[in-house]
Amino acid sequence: MFQISAYLNLSLAMIIVGSSVVFGKIITEAFPVFLASGLRFSIASLAMIPFLVRSRSRLMAIHHREYIKIMAMAVAGQFVFTFLLLLGLRYTSGIEAGIITSTSPAFMAVMSWVFFREKTSRRQFSGILLVITGMVVINVWPLLTRSTLSGFHIWGNLLILGAVLGEAVFLLMRKQIDPDISDMELTGLLCVAGLILFLPFSLWQAVSFDFTSVNADAWVSMAYFGAIFTVLAYLFWFKGVSRVSGNIAGAFTAIMPVSATLLSILFLDESLTLASTIGGVMIIGSIFMMCLPSKREGAWKSEEQPAA
Repeated sequence: MFQISAYLNLSLAMIIVGSSVVFGKIITEAFPVFLASGLRFSIASLAMIPFLVRSRSRLMAIHHREYIKIMAMAVAGQFVFTFLLLLGLRYTSGIEAGIITSTSPAFMAVMSWVFFREKTSRRQFSGILLVITGMVVINVWPLLTRSTLSGFHIWGNLLILGAVLGEAVFLLMRKQIDPDISDMELTGLLCVAGLILFLPFSLWQAVSFDFTSVNADAWVSMAYFGAIFTVLAYLFWFKGVSRVSGNIAGAFTAIMPVSATLLSILFLDESLTLASTIGGVMIIGSIFMMCLPSKREGAWKSEEQPAA
């Protein structure tokens, strides 16, 4: 029962993350990037303030070193990821952005090896090579076949890739944060940290921005981006990932590009290209290659049981 609940939480988190690509695409057409980011974290912070106020005594007891780590985590996952994602969505499609953001497990494996000297298995290394191949297919194939792919489109894909790097650092840094800090507390603190980071830039853009030009769809998308994506996706993911092994949690990231692709087709009237399809299959295949443990490794034994 605990594992079913964890799987449901992980699935919901990845569906929401996939949907953020679609809503982010709508937002970038209506708002400048810094203003959009500031509004996102303003909404998220307002949603979390009541909880943070109730937890103020615990928050006051957290060591200052943990706050430094949380701010560094926010720089990577809130500032870098959000800025590059929204900027990249101005130039690339929602489908390709969703596929590219699913490369996070590969980058996490590389960073774990570089910064934490964690061993990389032969299968993980093969998965990383498959990710690189998939990215090459998505970005180079259209040029070789003389398809209509502009330099701006490739630039957009590179920006999305930079966002993935920020997200990978963000996810890895969760291991460095005191586990006694609850998921709700960490989510609330990250929302406030994101607001602090974007506030000066968003106020600068807000001064000259015509808010009356924004249509209802963009405002609804902004509310969703702030309250649902920023808050609920984190809570679902943190709650689910604590009950399963890292391998199983990583495999659930394959849901995200599927969600982004289907929603982009439904709401953005986008269509799959041959390059996106082949590259996407390679990238999703790499996720399972890197994340699903084999029976020989004791995949289905007690290590995957929920923590007590």
